[in-house]
Amino acid sequence: MRRRQSGFTLVELLVVIAIIGVLVALLLPAVQAAREAARRSSCGNNLKQIGIGLHNYHDTILSFPPGWIDVPATNSEQWAWSSMMLPYIEQGPLHGRLGVTRWSLELAMTNDSANVYPATRTVLKVFICPSDAGHNSGLTHNNRSFDAGLGYTAAGFTTAATSIAGLNNYMGVSGHRDVVNAAPNTGIFFGHCNPNATNTCPNQMGAPVRIAEIFDGTSNTFMVGERETFRCRAGTWLGVRNTQGTNERGVSMVIGHSHPKLNHKVSPAPGGIPWDEPRIGCAEGFSSLHPGGAQFLAADGSVKFISETIQHFWFPNTIVNGSLADSQDPQNGIYQRLLTRDDNLVIGNY
Repeated sequence: MRRRQSGFTLVELLVVIAIIGVLVALLLPAVQAAREAARRSSCGNNLKQIGIGLHNYHDTILSFPPGWIDVPATNSEQWAWSSMMLPYIEQGPLHGRLGVTRWSLELAMTNDSANVYPATRTVLKVFICPSDAGHNSGLTHNNRSFDAGLGYTAAGFTTAATSIAGLNNYMGVSGHRDVVNAAPNTGIFFGHCNPNATNTCPNQMGAPVRIAEIFDGTSNTFMVGERETFRCRAGTWLGVRNTQGTNERGVSMVIGHSHPKLNHKVSPAPGGIPWDEPRIGCAEGFSSLHPGGAQFLAADGSVKFISETIQHFWFPNTIVNGSLADSQDPQNGIYQRLLTRDDNLVIGNY
């Protein structure tokens, strides 16, 4: 008699494949969630390290660093708050190689290009959120590159990117901490005139912010937040390409404000105005690729995750009026209140 061969039938094989497919479908979201949880934790730890560095800077200099060095009436490359704090996040050799305290960024790249140019492309993991997959290379988007004319390439050159931005102001980019203007700076970081570079510094320009000037309390005031690098064209930890500009090639390379909603859309708006137009979309705001929100560093050094559904005042049926003119208006949402250091408004639960 012929012996019967053992093995799987086609039906049995298909059943096994179907079961494996179901198990993979069930496990994959859990694996992805665990990965994102780890990336979010790593991102939060980076923000904590930046907070420690900023407080060490404050303990030494007796103030937080300026948002960027400004030379009035001059569109030139200048250092940012993040490059000025390098020695306080264990990057002293890089700080010295760049010559941050010796000259402006423009002069550094012009006079010492052999040392400075490679240093500008140094990717610092503390400034990169692992969830921000927009630039795995760690370099800036082409739209955020620095000017040509410095002898590198015909179209400018890219520098090391950052996934974070400092808090500048309540409603829009404010060049200086103008204590006379009707709309003074209400954030932590702003342009500070270099008296060694020009004699045209406005008399009303105040000094960089101190902790004692955060009247709303350090736990109720944010000073650094996330901004994804590709979709919103976040900038670089290095500095500012155009100190007189307020768009994605200007000072918003290093700072942001609360006019746009958190995780603001970039899709086209009615009338042909893109949502990433300055002061409207995420090019000057805060955002992340974490599901549902983004993380912020408070002035007390704590890191907090903020939901994208947080209360935010927005004029109905308008595009350009994203915030009230007065940071102290009680109609302002919780999001705007958290990004203002001196509005004297109650924060509440968020």
